[in-house]
Amino acid sequence: MKIKIEHNNNLYEITPNEGVSISIPMNFNDDDNPKFYDENNPKKEFYTNNGIEYKVNDNTGCNVPLVQFNVHCSGTHTETAAHVFNDTHSIGSLSNLNFIPAILISIHPQSNVDDEYHATINSDDKIISKKILEDSLSTETQFLDCVIIRTLPNTEDKKNRNYNDVSHPFLSNDAIKFLKDKGVKHIIIDTPSIDRSDDGGQLKNHKIFFSDHNKTINKNTVTELAYIPNRCIDGRYFVSIGFPSFQLDAAPSNPVIYKVK
Repeated sequence: MKIKIEHNNNLYEITPNEGVSISIPMNFNDDDNPKFYDENNPKKEFYTNNGIEYKVNDNTGCNVPLVQFNVHCSGTHTETAAHVFNDTHSIGSLSNLNFIPAILISIHPQSNVDDEYHATINSDDKIISKKILEDSLSTETQFLDCVIIRTLPNTEDKKNRNYNDVSHPFLSNDAIKFLKDKGVKHIIIDTPSIDRSDDGGQLKNHKIFFSDHNKTINKNTVTELAYIPNRCIDGRYFVSIGFPSFQLDAAPSNPVIYKVK
């Protein structure tokens, strides 16, 4: 089965069963998860009523799990402007996030760049600069609704890396402004944040990306802690960002990418 998608008066083809998930599986009661700030692992127990624990293993007929996890710090998640602004839309209120035109780029973050950032940058910080993005996106004009950023080296330990022990690459303010000027509405990245882990609580990159020049709050999204397998080559994709209808600022998500043929 193949699907044809019309975009900007051009017809593109994808194969649905060749979609690739770029999310990190969430493991419960297990240390095999990424960590960012929160050192706790996602937890799972089972609903208990009248002394009965609802587990199939206990011959109760069905499993009724109760789970607890940190949306932003334990795995792949998609966030909205409500992450940094009050009184705005929840993740569950967003729609039409299926088959978004996207470009996948693989980049080497750099140290000692001249870009603007709102907090102190250390000499060993790795930055995704405006220049890096300019070079990576220089030939793309059609598939810029979403940019998927794979940082290099791309090793599998990203799936369970403790970012409290290892600092992560982040974007400069100039890089975020460049993406907005290019018309990007969705960012998917394999780091825990588009901001520095310690920026004094400002999260200015988020605020820049989630607000427009006239100070209105937009419906852009940022998906963090993704993992893009090496078998996915750079280039054009359509992406569907799957998430539950939570009335929250963010939710666990499962972006699936479909290579454009």
